[in-house]
Amino acid sequence: MFRVMIVDDEPLVRLAMGAIIPWQDLGCEVVAEAADGHEAWERISIHQDIDLMIVDMSMPIMDANTLLSKLQEANLTNSPLSIVLSAYSDFNFVRKAFLLGAVDYIMKADLDPKHIVPVIEKALNQLKERTDSSLTLQKMNHDADMKQREVWFRGLLCDKDYIYSLNLTQDDSFQKWVAQYANYQHVIITLLPDRRSPEGSKTAQPDPEHHDHLVKIIKQGMEIVKLPYEFVQTQEDEYSLMLCVESSTSYLNLRGRVMELLDSLRNTIKNFLNVSLSIGVSESCADWKAWHLRYNQAKGLASMRFSEGPGRVYYPETVSVTERQQNIPWDYSVMMFHMEKGDNQWQQQLSAGLTHLSEMPNVTLESSLPIYEELIWNIGALLHTKGMNWTHVIETRRRPYEIVEQFNFREDLHEWIEKLVFRLADLLHPDKFREENPQRLVERVKRYVEKNYCNAITLGQVSEWAQVTESHLSKQFVKETGEHFIEYVTKLRINEATRLIETDMKMYEIGVRVGYENPEHFSRVFKKYRGMSPQKYRDNYSKKKE
Repeated sequence: MFRVMIVDDEPLVRLAMGAIIPWQDLGCEVVAEAADGHEAWERISIHQDIDLMIVDMSMPIMDANTLLSKLQEANLTNSPLSIVLSAYSDFNFVRKAFLLGAVDYIMKADLDPKHIVPVIEKALNQLKERTDSSLTLQKMNHDADMKQREVWFRGLLCDKDYIYSLNLTQDDSFQKWVAQYANYQHVIITLLPDRRSPEGSKTAQPDPEHHDHLVKIIKQGMEIVKLPYEFVQTQEDEYSLMLCVESSTSYLNLRGRVMELLDSLRNTIKNFLNVSLSIGVSESCADWKAWHLRYNQAKGLASMRFSEGPGRVYYPETVSVTERQQNIPWDYSVMMFHMEKGDNQWQQQLSAGLTHLSEMPNVTLESSLPIYEELIWNIGALLHTKGMNWTHVIETRRRPYEIVEQFNFREDLHEWIEKLVFRLADLLHPDKFREENPQRLVERVKRYVEKNYCNAITLGQVSEWAQVTESHLSKQFVKETGEHFIEYVTKLRINEATRLIETDMKMYEIGVRVGYENPEHFSRVFKKYRGMSPQKYRDNYSKKKE
């Protein structure tokens, strides 16, 4: 609502202007009156809270043009728009008022709402335009400021020489920004959304809409806790948060506040986006110059999801990254020799080596890369000796070393390596490989199904993934497990559905989660295996809890 001031030395005119004009309907409120220009100037210059001023041309002490001149010279932050009241037929006075900033005039001889209201509406439209323009400019300045802060924050985290390379020590705005955190403890937190890598041929791509929602949830969560913070996307699918707490905060209090915040963020993101977060939390520091080291610490901790699994929070005092050199678990020359000759001993060596690597705790992909890269190099050398290249075993033009570096979780990488090596063996000795490894084939298929049963999955799709015919896979699956493929998938789905029914999740959401888009179909299948409908099962479970 716009705030109006009426300035006239005649009380009856002020009363009439306040009474005959429907200010409320126009979105205005008359908040002040003045009997002369000097009185009006004192109110406006001090409070700067008037949006529209109706001012008489001729007044004692200070007339309208003198008042307008002072307003123009003062260049106030919020100077009102002015409409002048004139009792003169000579428009020289009005013309001068326009030159001094007045936007319109009203003749006192014509104080009728039908003449006055259009003039005021015109002035209000200008006010709205000015307000919109001012808000737009404020938003642009705010957005530019926030973007600059993000650039600074990202640079300080990721580049230890950032401040010196840009000579930011001489930048007053930068110094003012970091100075606001001088009396706080700073904790750097790295957040990694857990996305699986489908078959390793390409990584799961971040959804832009999920990114926007995730950023919004995190910022809303920070606004709730009302602590100073900085937040930025440091890399694709990696986010960093700097949380500030009072310098006097004890270690236990600090840890409790961090845990409470992260638990809230993780639960909200999981519920709304169905995405878990792996999080690394650094030790606290009091100097922004230490942010780079703390970021590396937090990132290294979060990266332990590679070996420890998704959805965990890692603190420096509870777990540490294994930096020691890992032993190579294979004799490459022997394993490649057996593979080339068609001797299945290479399978035992590969399996034992992967098992050995899987048992290594607290390792990151970065620390493990040399082992996997050397295995890839030996496979490539064997391909070369056979006159083949990577396109024969990888369904992408991406280099295998690039693929390895994109994995978030060790078990996914090992599955991809197994598939890669078995595909190579299949190329070298196709008939022998398929005939002599039914048990290994079924184990691979079972692991694949256990990861993907919640999606649409068919025997044909899985046989294509395993690179065998449907009939061959079907026969081997029944032979090794004693049940048909579809029965195995259905049992996995119903077991998971049973677990979810014991939570507060909506029934139709459970059906979709375990691979049944049609609620009626889900209910029929569940009843067949559990002897009752999903809702009946939930009711019985609730009664038992009581």
